[in-house]
Amino acid sequence: MTQFIALLISLAIEVPIILLLTHATKRFSDFVEFLAMFALACGATLLTHPPAWTSNQIMIPYLLFPVRIILIEAIIILIEGFLYSEVLDLGWRKGLFFSLVANIASFCIGIIIYHFL
Repeated sequence: MTQFIALLISLAIEVPIILLLTHATKRFSDFVEFLAMFALACGATLLTHPPAWTSNQIMIPYLLFPVRIILIEAIIILIEGFLYSEVLDLGWRKGLFFSLVANIASFCIGIIIYHFL
């Protein structure tokens, strides 16, 4: 799988999840706010995906897959969780929860897609 395909998969999975979670907490009420949430979700993934991909490639000779993924995903969840908590004024628990749910779904579905490609 290429980095570009992995990025598209991440965006296709994470953005709708963030939008659903945001809507569930009543964080947007009109189309402009929806677009802002969409941009935030895309921006968070676009910010963290390239360094995560590169970090994974660099660490292949040094760490086993499960260790690499746990380490990288934990950092991504913290960064994106911070963005969601601060920009959406959610508090750190909800921000991390949003990020955790989106990234676990993205990782799991990405692995399934990878095995079928």
